[in-house]
Amino acid sequence: MKRFLKWFLGIATLLVLGIAIAWFGFLKPSPPPIADEDRAAISLLPLPSELDLGSNTYKIPNEIDLQLKGIWTPRLQKSFDRFTSRLKNSTGIPIRNGDGMTLSIYCQNKSNEYPSPNEIESYTLTIRKNKINLSAPTEWGILNGLETLLQLATKEGDRWYFPEVHIADTPRYSWRGLMIDVCRHWIPKAVILRNLDAMAAVKMNVLHLHLTEHQGFRVASKTYPKLHELGSNGNYFSQEDIKEIVAYAADRGIRVVPEFDVPGHATSWFVGHPELATLPGPYQIQTDFGVGGAVMDPTKEEVYTFLDTFFGEMAFLFPDPYVHIGGDEVDSEDWENSSAVQDFMAEKGIEDYHALQNYFNTRIRKLIEGHGKKVMGWDEILQKDFEGDGVVIQSWRNHKSLWDGIRKGSKGVLSYGYYLDHKQTAGFHYAVDPEVIQGGITIDIDSTHWESWQLNLELGDTKMEGDLYLFGTGENKKGIVQMMGNSYDFENTSFDGKTLQFSHEAQFGELNYALDMKGDSIMGTTKISVFTVDVAGKKSGGSQMEGGQSLPKFEKIVPLNAEESQSILGGEACMWSEMVDEHTIESRIWPRAGAIAEKLWSPQVLTDNTEDMYRRLMVFDDYLETLGTHHKNSGKAIIDSIVPNAYRDALTVLVNVLQEDKLFNRMAIYDTMPNVNTPLNRIVDASRPESYEAYRFEKDVDTWIETQDTALKSRLAAQLKKWNTNHQVLQPAFEAVEHIREVEQHSQHLYDLTTLAIQALENPSGAIAIAEHETLFQASEKAYGGTLLPVATPIKRLIQHNTTANESK
Repeated sequence: MKRFLKWFLGIATLLVLGIAIAWFGFLKPSPPPIADEDRAAISLLPLPSELDLGSNTYKIPNEIDLQLKGIWTPRLQKSFDRFTSRLKNSTGIPIRNGDGMTLSIYCQNKSNEYPSPNEIESYTLTIRKNKINLSAPTEWGILNGLETLLQLATKEGDRWYFPEVHIADTPRYSWRGLMIDVCRHWIPKAVILRNLDAMAAVKMNVLHLHLTEHQGFRVASKTYPKLHELGSNGNYFSQEDIKEIVAYAADRGIRVVPEFDVPGHATSWFVGHPELATLPGPYQIQTDFGVGGAVMDPTKEEVYTFLDTFFGEMAFLFPDPYVHIGGDEVDSEDWENSSAVQDFMAEKGIEDYHALQNYFNTRIRKLIEGHGKKVMGWDEILQKDFEGDGVVIQSWRNHKSLWDGIRKGSKGVLSYGYYLDHKQTAGFHYAVDPEVIQGGITIDIDSTHWESWQLNLELGDTKMEGDLYLFGTGENKKGIVQMMGNSYDFENTSFDGKTLQFSHEAQFGELNYALDMKGDSIMGTTKISVFTVDVAGKKSGGSQMEGGQSLPKFEKIVPLNAEESQSILGGEACMWSEMVDEHTIESRIWPRAGAIAEKLWSPQVLTDNTEDMYRRLMVFDDYLETLGTHHKNSGKAIIDSIVPNAYRDALTVLVNVLQEDKLFNRMAIYDTMPNVNTPLNRIVDASRPESYEAYRFEKDVDTWIETQDTALKSRLAAQLKKWNTNHQVLQPAFEAVEHIREVEQHSQHLYDLTTLAIQALENPSGAIAIAEHETLFQASEKAYGGTLLPVATPIKRLIQHNTTANESK
């Protein structure tokens, strides 16, 4: 027995020892590169790769002893001058050279005049014993380190200090971009320069300028001056402007990639040069925002001669190795109506218009490469023979196209999920990762009971093709809609024997279908907001249909392997300018672009805490003002222009808790479709895509419900009373000023909700009859004037909590 026990204990000891070795040697998760307690104590955006926070702090003096090692260039001197100027803007402390805190900067290598892809941008930063050490292999790393040092300046009471810290930082991706459309609405140089400063603060390193469009040609050409003279309404960048923008960007470690959209989105080219177009014209600058329109003629040799000369001129003006050729949303209608194009396609054996565009793109690629540049384009350019290492695919329609392009040998940049003009929240963008495809087909595919239809969808001049698949029998039908390269599944269908109804979510909102089914035909509409898309289709296959198409194998998304992931260059936030102008564009870019910047800079393991991101993003929102960003100015200017001084403060209180509705819902407030001449001066334009005051309030409500903290309860009560009395102040303004009546319902709902919430807080023993107020709750969640009232949800939760708590007593 003793021998058995001895043997058993020996085996157990070995097992425990083995488990311990396995745990600590192999299985135990690696600690995060930033400890949770250190992360909670800083407000850096983006988070660095590694950070170790000490316990000491060092008061920021008004004298800094700059010690230089390695190389020092005019660019580094300008960056240091910006650092001291902005440190003064943030802290109020005038910084001068002296014997105070030591800042030692060691730059090992001089960088080229202009940044290029795959630069070394890493740096190390240490603050200890009243001394700051910043070192980097390149100038770009020093620039990044100084931006981090600026954000480390912390205020406690009346004292500003730097924390004791060690940081080793390097980017996750080399392409961290922001695309600005300067065409739909003209965005002048001063706005571009301010955005470059904001980009540098969050270590974004690519400015993508969308320079040509149906609505304007925005860069001067000395070779073909009619392009900008006739195609811009006088609003364009001179070549000196471009040189200034490029130099300003380079001083901040930012590349400038130009986009010249061909062969579609090209009307502005044809105003001065109709010979480039497929049809004879004449042409005028387009004022509406439709995606259809005139296209270049791919059959004419003079088109390629013209573009060769033009791209040669632009290649000299823009030093970046990439030229973006657009290539998206090419409307084939003009090609269909051109006998010359039809003859050309027959002669060359070109099967369809996708192949015709590929022919055009292939020739353009050779021209651009002939000028020493590489080609970039939207994901529609991903065609046979137009792929490989020399091409960068910018994926905007879906995540899958990014991975498809990479598996075909191209490099990729993700923009799907990063469209700032869609007015999604920072949290929505933060959940998008270039290496993770969310969603996908989730329904069960019933291969024994299925039907399919080929669909044609039309909205005005815009035409799309798609497919509808239905699975199951009776009332348990499920389905999939495929369009624009995406698959959307749905359940909960309704069919009354004639009309099939269902809905599904897409990146741009919810689509609601009502389709009449008759024989093999299907016809009806799908709606998004107030926009109605006509749908018509013909049955194409099914389990009971002979001779129809077979059921496709719905693709399972296979993750990229480690080697393939190396071809993801990064991502770009996109700001299209249909619904912004030079006054409001910054409020739609910032600070939400900062969340995308962090996703592209910081290690993946550090970008899964959305709540902590918001904590730091709201600090950054204030910090941006010290850089001169106008993201908070435009709302005040619009409010000042709408109401007399007596109501401005009260209207500001209301606007601060509103947020702009998503893109298509926001566009629906106009009597006619908005265009380039539509004034952007309403309350919706004064609001922002996300209310951080509402976000903070919601967090306070959740915390109070959990903790019942007395001080927090007092703060909530004070906020509720402020909103409650605000409606009374604004009431005369609603009667006198027509422009703000469209949000009067929001003010009324806020008054009604806060009245109930104050009652819930001040009289916790008195239950509120929730059912009696359901109409109010539902109405408060609706949009008015293109805006939403996001505080309605947490106020409702506060009221409901009080009632639930009373009922449980």
